[in-house]
Amino acid sequence: MADVAARLEISTGAYGSWERTPAQEWTDDALCALVKALEMTDQQGGWLFRLAVDRDPPQALSRPPGASRPTHPLGPARPSGPAFPSGPVRPFGPVTAPALPTVPVAPARPAEPVDPADPETQAYLRDYAAMMDAVPMPSVLFDRRWEVTHANHAFEALFHGIAPHPTAMPGQNFLRFVLFHPDAGVVLGDRETSWCLPLLAQLDAALECDSEDRVLQAIRDDIADDPIMDAAYRSGLPHWMRAMGAAAVHHDGAVRPLNHPDPRWGRTECRIVDETPGTLQDRGFTRMTLVLREARAAVPPDVRRGKSHLRAVSSG
Repeated sequence: MADVAARLEISTGAYGSWERTPAQEWTDDALCALVKALEMTDQQGGWLFRLAVDRDPPQALSRPPGASRPTHPLGPARPSGPAFPSGPVRPFGPVTAPALPTVPVAPARPAEPVDPADPETQAYLRDYAAMMDAVPMPSVLFDRRWEVTHANHAFEALFHGIAPHPTAMPGQNFLRFVLFHPDAGVVLGDRETSWCLPLLAQLDAALECDSEDRVLQAIRDDIADDPIMDAAYRSGLPHWMRAMGAAAVHHDGAVRPLNHPDPRWGRTECRIVDETPGTLQDRGFTRMTLVLREARAAVPPDVRRGKSHLRAVSSG
């Protein structure tokens, strides 16, 4: 807070009072000053305006033609990295199809809630992992903290080109990956609106149920350390959740943009399918499958359909 206040050339107390002001009362001048102080890109500034006050930024927000954008992150580097990097993203490396093992690999034991002394639960998870490995679509199993228990080969291939990161790899903690990995937007299309906001809503709901959970609270603390992400969480998220209703937290069936490294898919969409069996739901697990959608040819407007034609309407 002190760093942002210094950049705005106001006192910490004045900045704290400004933060407590309802987002709907923020003026364009105040938001433009915040965009400038945080050295946001035009895209990030526009996203902040739409989240906070539900309108596009004024024309004055744009830089003059030929002006360069700042590429350095705000403040010192932190382990989780900047939430929305302004620098160039890394291209994918060559992708090779992973070979299917002859014997399914047992999933790593999650920190909670599986009891290591319960052989029946362990046997169930091993068999469930074998079933997931047979699914051709990306599928991942994680616990209530988004810590990944098992990811199938298609999921690993989807994120094959992602650079190493100490705390935010997709096969370790999916929430941390979406929020904090600087390369997440390479795979996750429209990352901020289509992926970050829905997961922030789920995190908010999880913290309401268990505010003392140290893992969840650590993620919240990392969000607080990032001024852009923190502003989105505290000011933009409530507005977005009111607009979305129940769909803000329950994402089964949502359609989201995706950039697959395999050129056979390329820039596409996926439908999120929650297919968690009751046995795993009772233990705090969620299985999420990303059903990749092939590009469909547009139907000419003059083609008439018969009465028996059924049209599927996407809810995502």
